[in-house]
Amino acid sequence: MSRRAARAGALAPLALPAAAWAHGEIKGIGAFYSGLLHPFVSPSHLIALLALGLLFGQRGVPASRHAMAALMAALAAGLGFSGRAGGLEPELPLLALAALLGGTVVAARQWPALALGLLSLLVGLAVGLGSAPDGMGGSQRWSALLGTMIGASLCTACVAGLVHGARRPWARIGVRVVGSWLTASAILVLTLTAVRA
Repeated sequence: MSRRAARAGALAPLALPAAAWAHGEIKGIGAFYSGLLHPFVSPSHLIALLALGLLFGQRGVPASRHAMAALMAALAAGLGFSGRAGGLEPELPLLALAALLGGTVVAARQWPALALGLLSLLVGLAVGLGSAPDGMGGSQRWSALLGTMIGASLCTACVAGLVHGARRPWARIGVRVVGSWLTASAILVLTLTAVRA
């Protein structure tokens, strides 16, 4: 089998149509787990949370604890107001924040604690406001929002913990490479959105 045929076979599943999932419940797993998985299946949310986690890890987990608390508080506020946001889609500001955070990871620079806290607030608020579950009400909605809160917090905290433990020079370079990928992804989506508009 030639390399070209192998590549075509590997990429063929990407061309198949898939069911769209906005912010509703994933069938068969329930509202809580749908919410828990939401930050991992929404690209702009995932890129921003990963970039923030990388930045927390570079700075050091103990030094980032106030920024993590700011992220969680803003996430809770954003999730609480997500039903009242009236179709507000914070995807573009979130991608711009992700590009900024990823660029900071690539440069291996540190933000002052107050600025990092403010960036964390903005990311948390944008992720929260953009995570309103569609077609859910009452306890199902609150269950999905709780799952989203836990999923987003765990995503950021786990990445920060992994990066904090990466002490070898080659691992630090790897962190910066991942930061560059996140930055490139955010800029690519922002550019495509601007071209379409």
